[in-house]
Amino acid sequence: MIRYEFDTPISPAALADLREAVGWNRMERDLADPRLHNAFHLCAIDSDRLVGYVVVVSNGVTDAYIQDLMVHPDKQKQGVGRELMQRTLARLRSEGVYMVSVIYGEAALQRYYEELGFYTMLCGQLELRPERDEAGSEAP
Repeated sequence: MIRYEFDTPISPAALADLREAVGWNRMERDLADPRLHNAFHLCAIDSDRLVGYVVVVSNGVTDAYIQDLMVHPDKQKQGVGRELMQRTLARLRSEGVYMVSVIYGEAALQRYYEELGFYTMLCGQLELRPERDEAGSEAP
């Protein structure tokens, strides 16, 4: 049975493993950086294994940003992501936050987010950090 827990301490390695399982870069060094902060996160845990994760960054009053939503491939298409999102949106609503943004990198995810109440709008994004090699070191 999957349990859902807000703000449970999660190791950078466990997060990096989940990121890798969903096909993202590990970012383990960044995840261990003590400067990294968020408003809150919600974990989906199955038999003490992290199988889902959503992290929210917010100004705490008007706006929030769903930074990452991940579900382990073994648990996808089973409602874990939807449960994570519904609990996250309920918490934001209870805190009075009324504008929630999410960036999804695949057009195939548009319908998923629309079913949760999101609508598509134009935006821009710029990455300022230096490129890194696979080990996480800055590339020349």
